[in-house]
Amino acid sequence: MVTDRGEMRLEPTVVLIDDLLAEVAEGRLRVPNFQRPFVWRPDQMLELFDSIECGYPIGSLLLWQTTEAVQSVDTIGGIALPAPPSGDVSYVLDGHQRLSTLVGTLRRASASVRGDDPHDWKWAIYRDLEPHTLREAYRHYRPSNQYKTEPPPQFLPLRLVSRTIDFLGFSRHLELRIRDRERLTRLIEQAEAVAQRIKSYKITLIRLRGASLGQAVEVYTRLNRMGMRMEADQMVSALTHRSARPTLASRIDDMVTAVADTGFGAVPRTAVFRTVLALGGESDVMSPRWKTVADRMQDRLHDAVPATEQAIYRAVEFLRTDAELPLARLLPYAHQLMLLAVFFHYCPDPEDEQRAMLKKWFWVTSWASTFAGANSTTIRQALQEMRDFATGRDDLPLDLARVRPMPDKFNFNSARTRAYVAWELTALPKRLDALGQQIDVFSVLASADSQAYRAVVPRDDRPANRLVMPTTPGRTLHETLTQPVAANMADILASHGIPEKAWHRLREGNGKAFVDDRTALLAGELREFAQKLDVPLGHDLEGITDDDTE
Repeated sequence: MVTDRGEMRLEPTVVLIDDLLAEVAEGRLRVPNFQRPFVWRPDQMLELFDSIECGYPIGSLLLWQTTEAVQSVDTIGGIALPAPPSGDVSYVLDGHQRLSTLVGTLRRASASVRGDDPHDWKWAIYRDLEPHTLREAYRHYRPSNQYKTEPPPQFLPLRLVSRTIDFLGFSRHLELRIRDRERLTRLIEQAEAVAQRIKSYKITLIRLRGASLGQAVEVYTRLNRMGMRMEADQMVSALTHRSARPTLASRIDDMVTAVADTGFGAVPRTAVFRTVLALGGESDVMSPRWKTVADRMQDRLHDAVPATEQAIYRAVEFLRTDAELPLARLLPYAHQLMLLAVFFHYCPDPEDEQRAMLKKWFWVTSWASTFAGANSTTIRQALQEMRDFATGRDDLPLDLARVRPMPDKFNFNSARTRAYVAWELTALPKRLDALGQQIDVFSVLASADSQAYRAVVPRDDRPANRLVMPTTPGRTLHETLTQPVAANMADILASHGIPEKAWHRLREGNGKAFVDDRTALLAGELREFAQKLDVPLGHDLEGITDDDTE
């Protein structure tokens, strides 16, 4: 293909999976820095291997082959890569998620899949040789959640299929664990068939030769625009990429990681990205015309990124100390973090009255669903209001008429529910289990998220029906609360905000009355909290609807 931009050639080839992985292991196939990170869900990873075994097409990989020095990541699928060799090197333009899944699963060392590193579980993919259904053939293995010892003998680790010696070791291990010779023979034959299907699978590689860095980036962004696969910050990062400096996406990653390391958790990267745009002078931080945005932001990133870093840290510190938000995952709206960061950019050392107003604004916007379905116009206006407040030109307008602190249903996707949980964690900081031992609620939330809040009685979705209280295996929360009765039951109930009257009604079998009584107690405490913020509340604290996500 010859254009006025230079000559580019597309050269298709077909390779076996082992040949593809060998090219990665030698450092000749890499992922450029302007690529988005690995984002596939576990079920997508499993589906890839199911397609391979069935012989279904998984799509070609588009590679840019060049002698040009290009910044690239030093790992693929969590596997460390050697330094790039001299001469031609191929960079993935399309197929990063598939390549990472293949490398991370098939080339992983045995130590990782034994659970030594809890972050590596997603790469521990097994082929169940005796699945209940074919849809359940491929599985992840998480020792902490599924099995307390080694996996069942019929689980074939995919990391073994391309290494003959390790595969033979799996067969010998089967012989030691399975005494039924007929079953043993069937499992070994099935394992050999699976391994052969994977090893013989062929992938089409399309190599783009003769392209410059700018042309390669343009190809990459066009592919992702058409496929709708790239996040906005990744799109602008690719379009503004220059080989001599870190990418915008990597700088955002650094900010998110730095905040997470404080114990607050990972903040939404969309909020960080939009803050960069806002501090770079963009009027529309939600614009879909990213090529135009990238062109305008090209020369502004040098100042906007460090300004964002400082502003985000100040905003997070405010959320933790003043607004009393304990964890980033409980942030009702990502827009709130961006708007707070914009305020602290223009007013890094606010007066006490301004801090109090910001705290009130945070809770009112959370309770009033202010940013539910927010569009460009809504956010542009909110940005201007926050700038005016930071510079002393005007007060922050508050939609007090729509304030409803108590969600009608417990739904972690709801902004009101997240705000409710954040308040409840502060109102009830020390919870006790059924034995009277203190519960580390934050650790439970970090590992289980919304599943940490379990229902006491069935078929009641109200928040007051949810508690954070680990139980012994096989026991429901209802059983744990009602039998046997601990000596310090009054202290246990109080730590969870359960009135004794509600508990007695639960023991009598009246689950609805239990939830009614606890709702009344929590609603009263929520009302007191709102009054301290000078937020007037009507008689009904509950919202009409919880469809209040961004």
